[in-house]
Amino acid sequence: MSLLKQLAGQTIYYGLSKILPQILHFLVFTIYLSHKVSQDEFGIYLDLYAYAAIILVIMTYRMETAFFRFGSEKANQNSAFGTAMLPLILIVFLIVALMFVYNQQLANLINYDHKPYYIKWFALILGFDALMALPYARMRLDNQPKKFLFYRVANVLVTVLIVLFCFEIMPSLDSSIALLQFDQKNQIDYVFGANLIASTFIFLLMLKEFFKVKIQFDSKLWKKMFWYSLPLVLVGIAGNINQSFAAPIQKYFLGESIQDNLSNAGVYGAAAKMALLLNLFTVAFNYAAEPFFFNNAKRKDAKQVYGTVALAFCIVACAVIVGLSAYMDIVGNILGSDFRSGLHVVPILLFAYLFLGLYYNFSIWYKLDDKTYWGAIISVIGAFITLAVSIYLLPKIGYIGSAWAALCCYGFMAFAGWLTGKKYYPIHYPILKILSYIVLTLIIVVSLQYLNGLGIDPILLFAIKGVLILVFSFFAWKKDLSKIISE
Repeated sequence: MSLLKQLAGQTIYYGLSKILPQILHFLVFTIYLSHKVSQDEFGIYLDLYAYAAIILVIMTYRMETAFFRFGSEKANQNSAFGTAMLPLILIVFLIVALMFVYNQQLANLINYDHKPYYIKWFALILGFDALMALPYARMRLDNQPKKFLFYRVANVLVTVLIVLFCFEIMPSLDSSIALLQFDQKNQIDYVFGANLIASTFIFLLMLKEFFKVKIQFDSKLWKKMFWYSLPLVLVGIAGNINQSFAAPIQKYFLGESIQDNLSNAGVYGAAAKMALLLNLFTVAFNYAAEPFFFNNAKRKDAKQVYGTVALAFCIVACAVIVGLSAYMDIVGNILGSDFRSGLHVVPILLFAYLFLGLYYNFSIWYKLDDKTYWGAIISVIGAFITLAVSIYLLPKIGYIGSAWAALCCYGFMAFAGWLTGKKYYPIHYPILKILSYIVLTLIIVVSLQYLNGLGIDPILLFAIKGVLILVFSFFAWKKDLSKIISE
């Protein structure tokens, strides 16, 4: 089996445990909710989970990654687990306690002064999720993908079932019990409540995983893990700003009232989720690629292989962009009618995710060369670009400014990853070929947008788009893909 076929298999196998819960999440919490809740409620949903993602990084302190690094040898695993777990419990307890004590002040700070209970709910959700991070990491390290997948999917399924009960069954119940009376004015609360119940349930289900290991703490090892994780915390915070912080930024900088801004953020966020297919492929690829890169680092032709992997990724990603852009007017109908007006942001975000995937390829050098601080530097600069471009463009051109900010950010990160790698750890990337596919894809996407505005018969237009996709696929196969696969 060729190395590229091996990587493709690993992308599917290991990526499944990462992306299957996200697919289920997308089906219910994007498509379904877009038919059930208002634009501003969907904006609230995106806004609060954006803050939650950053708090979760702080709570876990990226100890799961440090555990991978220092617990990879079986003899050190128990010591690394306990050394990471005890401080994690203390951090989680402290942050949850602070969120409970200062719930009203925090709610005022993010403009939810009338709903301070959101802060308490999310404190518990994040607390349980943070405590489960290390057991999840241990499952991956022990090569237990079935157990890992079970808990991950179970968490989403429990949430989904509760949400469906609340939205589909509760409204028809004629109950005198307050908890079973559906509140039309606060529908999004049921989503948050479902998440809280699911996180609590899965945490209780996973308690046995905590007691399988005799907890031990090594202060010297803790110092190593602390300094190893510190730059990764910066990477995690910056990464979440780049990927999921559009709604909080839009809430304050779109130039209208908070409620109107949240409505626009809801429209943008629902449409942005339509670029999920490419993002899921990027996430699955990254999940499989890191161990692949490390396992093959000692090969004589490793740098040549890494370059071929980047080209293969680019070709597949470009094919996905062409396909989604061609039929987005059809695929977009799965969203609620109130949210389809934002679909014009999707092509921009598709190119943004393409550059993010290329960054994952180009940035492998600093992990192989033990210069992880470069990851923090590039990610933090990317976050500043996201914030600066968003704040500048949002009042001028509306929520599409967030899409352009994402493209600028990931474009910079891909370039920075390639440029720094070229200097410190040269890898033979076929940059001209990669750029030629990106330019070709851009030309096709622009042509598709032009065709959509010509008023062509829908059936004929559908056929023309299909021909364009086939031509691109045939060209890519004959020129490069067939050779790559056969290597």
